[in-house]
Amino acid sequence: MKVYGLGILGCGDFTRIQSPVLQQSRRMRVAAVYDPSEAAARTAAERFGARAMGSAEALIGDPGVEIVVVYTPPFTHRELVEKAVAAGKRVITTKPLAPNVPDARAIAAATKDGRCLVVYKRTGNAQHHALKKLFASGEVGALALYRHDWVHHYPYWVPWALDPEKNGGPLVDAMIHNLNAVRDLAGPVAAATYHGYSLTHAGWKVRDTELLVVDFASGATAHLFITWAADLAIYDPKANDRERMDVQYMVGSKGHLVRFETRDGRPVVSASREGRVVLWPVEPLPETLYDRYVEDLEQDRPLECTAQDACRDIEILHAALASPGHRVPLALGS
Repeated sequence: MKVYGLGILGCGDFTRIQSPVLQQSRRMRVAAVYDPSEAAARTAAERFGARAMGSAEALIGDPGVEIVVVYTPPFTHRELVEKAVAAGKRVITTKPLAPNVPDARAIAAATKDGRCLVVYKRTGNAQHHALKKLFASGEVGALALYRHDWVHHYPYWVPWALDPEKNGGPLVDAMIHNLNAVRDLAGPVAAATYHGYSLTHAGWKVRDTELLVVDFASGATAHLFITWAADLAIYDPKANDRERMDVQYMVGSKGHLVRFETRDGRPVVSASREGRVVLWPVEPLPETLYDRYVEDLEQDRPLECTAQDACRDIEILHAALASPGHRVPLALGS
């Protein structure tokens, strides 16, 4: 069984979050890391037993690196992905794919073979797999309504998150996870409507509160709301450790209210209708998202989420952002 050498560009918060999953991988070994912060690179190198490289170019050019992981800020993705692809490397990156449509399309074009994996919360997520299986079964009908509200303290540890030229604001930075997830459940998007507000942070270049209503060709709708207006608790001023509130539920076309719950210490999907509750278990996935990526490559299977799919998220969001308060029709096909 081949084990692939992994090179990580960016040793910040997301790499820290992904570290346990990377260390569980049977098919990948972190061979090298790079970060402009020598201290961050050194910490990551020690964590993974890897080499700290002196530059992104040195890591990409290293013969021991077969897959390049781009876990850097979104405004750096295009250059790094294009360099990795030019060097003949496979690529994994994360959301948002890019801060704007031209860069997102350039990344999609550079990885047009569909072999670039983009990591969202739904990627390698057992809850999402259980939910997708439930709606595919028809037991609660098709997805009719997807609702998610996020109340987060703004990302104080990364100032670029508030720069629309580098990131894009709350929807693009965070709620894009849910846009991608509901698209995977509901299919092609027919239209989107955006509402944005500056409630408490009037000096920001981005709105602190945003709502996106997404209508699907299937007749389903998604209401995605996020606010950074509330200054909630900060638990660790140097990392993504902050107070947050999440409210999520779905409605099936047969009238069931669908939610994630914990019963007897185990995650389940619950569906209630007229007082009757049915539970579906959330089964652990047999492999990490990194092992699945390798096996998808080896068996020439479609990836969980490609750069082309992630590019569509950026296109949908920016089309809606350009016409606030208006229902913007979108070309079908995603």
